Amino acid sequence: MGQTSCDILIVGAGLAGAATAYHLRRSGAEGVVIVEREDLPGVHSSGRNAAMIRGYVENPRVGELVREGAEFVRTGELAEFRASGSVLLGLGEEEVAPRVPPAVGRGLWCPNDGVVDVSGLLHGYLREQDVRYGTRVLGWRRAGERLEVDTTRGRLSCRLLVNAAGPWAGEVGDLPLTPLNRHLCVTPPSDALDPDWPFVWDIPGGFYFRPESGGLLLCACNEHAASPGDYDACEPPLEALALHAQRVLPGFSDLRVKECWAGQRTFAPDREFVIGHDSRCGQLIHVAGLGGQGVGGSWAVGRLAAERILEGRTAPNAVFCAHRLMDCQAHTVRPA
Repeated sequence: MGQTSCDILIVGAGLAGAATAYHLRRSGAEGVVIVEREDLPGVHSSGRNAAMIRGYVENPRVGELVREGAEFVRTGELAEFRASGSVLLGLGEEEVAPRVPPAVGRGLWCPNDGVVDVSGLLHGYLREQDVRYGTRVLGWRRAGERLEVDTTRGRLSCRLLVNAAGPWAGEVGDLPLTPLNRHLCVTPPSDALDPDWPFVWDIPGGFYFRPESGGLLLCACNEHAASPGDYDACEPPLEALALHAQRVLPGFSDLRVKECWAGQRTFAPDREFVIGHDSRCGQLIHVAGLGGQGVGGSWAVGRLAAERILEGRTAPNAVFCAHRLMDCQAHTVRPA
């Protein structure tokens, strides 16, 4: 598997781990290695999402990082970004119908929101990084001033271990993190749909849609606890999806679903990010619990993670610190 010793070992080549490696490289850090369980990046949470960038997030502390990350994504520096705009129902008084004729309701028009090429963004972060694909972490232990990490391709020694394992982050870091499945569905192509429509998100109702491949991508914002990597833990909420569509999209009462898949969003019990050192082992750093905000927030999450890694510590009262989870090992997040 190449060299068996490095300075910083990152577990996971998804958006969290890739963005952390990107910022470490920009800061001049050397000896950074990423191990990824799959043969390609973005197989799990980072590649099973709606690719939407929005500036509004309900949680103000999470929202601050997501807005920072969204500003970078909008530059198009690493990946193509299409500024379709969005209408966030329930947050304003502007009628949605002039922008999306089949839809009803009032909301906030956000012209800077849009859709990003997630694969391009992820590969942009990973460019020129040392990534060991097909390498699953089996366990790790202290070995003096370093950590020894057992993998399916042998043992690696590192000074710092970064837990950016997405749905597996709870297992890797012994943290109370819960993956929750959410389904995305796509309708068949239709000439009645305009590919330039903005995405529409019913914030209080928990439903969104946007143009995709000539049809509509729809989500009923369902949540169901599942094991990491298990996308068959529950059936798609087709009945709920139909009810939402009848309410928000009465102009498309005969919508049919052509394709449906599940993605996983991993949460801490308080639904805030986990970024920083572990109080039980200062050589372990977590970049986890992004809860579906990895696409928009990744750039800022990676920046903050790299800063804390290079500073060498995370204060117990720091925002998103892992210390808050050390006394809640028995608890898991509940679906909303």
